[in-house]
Amino acid sequence: MDLSTLKFNNKVTLLTNSNTSEAILREMAKDENSNVRLYVARHSNTPLEVLLDFSKDDAEAVRYYVARNINSSGKILVSLFEYEKSLNAPVKQIIRALYAHKNLPAFAKRVIETLFGDMLKWI
Repeated sequence: MDLSTLKFNNKVTLLTNSNTSEAILREMAKDENSNVRLYVARHSNTPLEVLLDFSKDDAEAVRYYVARNINSSGKILVSLFEYEKSLNAPVKQIIRALYAHKNLPAFAKRVIETLFGDMLKWI
């Protein structure tokens, strides 16, 4: 099946199916449409190397869902944090999602508290 020819709604249907394979998720991760990539970033079967690549995605929503993905490892979350930190204006929702993630290493939490403590208010 050529996934690139699927319409957006069909891609979403495929990406919201909990049984979607890693092979399909890897292929969909290459989609130019950031809305497709965010569904890949949300999926529980998404391979870790795809999540790591997405930690530097241009689309904020894709990075946000990497920070929210329960399977994101400490390495992926630190990579995402380093990317956010390098931006002129880190995204508050991403910083908050990172801080709340159970896999974020303690040292990274301390750095977030130091650099972006104002973003954590009202959590």
